[in-house]
Amino acid sequence: MGEQRRADISPEEAFALVGHELRISILRALGEADGQRLSFSTLRERIGERDSGKFNYHLSKLEGRFVAKTGRGVYALTYPGHRVVDAIHNGAFHRQDGVDAEPVSGSCLDCGGGLAFTYDTLEGGRVACVECGRRHLRHPFDPGGLVDRSGDEIGRVFDRVARNTWAQAQTDICPVCAGHVRRWLRTDAPPKAVAVPGHPVTVGFDCRQCSYHGNVPTGVLLLSHPAVRGFCYENGVDLRSEPLWELPFVVDPDAVTVRDDDPWEVAVTVAVGDEERVAVVDETPTVTAFD
Repeated sequence: MGEQRRADISPEEAFALVGHELRISILRALGEADGQRLSFSTLRERIGERDSGKFNYHLSKLEGRFVAKTGRGVYALTYPGHRVVDAIHNGAFHRQDGVDAEPVSGSCLDCGGGLAFTYDTLEGGRVACVECGRRHLRHPFDPGGLVDRSGDEIGRVFDRVARNTWAQAQTDICPVCAGHVRRWLRTDAPPKAVAVPGHPVTVGFDCRQCSYHGNVPTGVLLLSHPAVRGFCYENGVDLRSEPLWELPFVVDPDAVTVRDDDPWEVAVTVAVGDEERVAVVDETPTVTAFD
């Protein structure tokens, strides 16, 4: 007979269960242990709590939701427990790191100036020109990604986070909660809410379950298209390694032309060296042609 499913509790009750420093210490100790499993005595020793009754009380509050006791009498994190520990390590809740103008590869589309990565907890991560200030990319970023990184290394991670998030959202899977994602073409996105400003149309992402949302250039839809990737590779550009802000068909508004809006037909020009082809995006939004 399978294990009986535990009743759901409210988000407020769930957060209250981990709202004690000793309980957080228990979760962190399990997350850092070899094999992420510890016996009661070893776990209490790692925490440094001498009062066995007090320790047992707080452990019992976590057990069944964030911690599980295995058949061998040792304790391990459940999936929700792992998510709490992950939230601690990514720093989103408690760190206030800032990064001011770390140089990254590439040059400004407008003035040719150098580019730099900036981060704060309000605006997230941004790549912009150090001369004229033009923003080439904006996306949320966890402070944990800044640890032991600088310059181009931060830029590489920032680029990967943005493109992986958008690739998942395109497949109707929210990158935050795995819920369904609404996707549509729009012209009414607020300038501060778009990943790259100035585009005549953007792709809107909106999770139907959590707060995830985004407004990205239509060129983002081309990144995983096999014909586009093949064309770029044959002409010396590997889309797997080229930063987003160095791809004009992603960040340059002049590469995008709205042919019709009822139904939508958007043309995105992909120019590599002396070669040029045009991708067509429909209302779904999906790449329907690349000629």
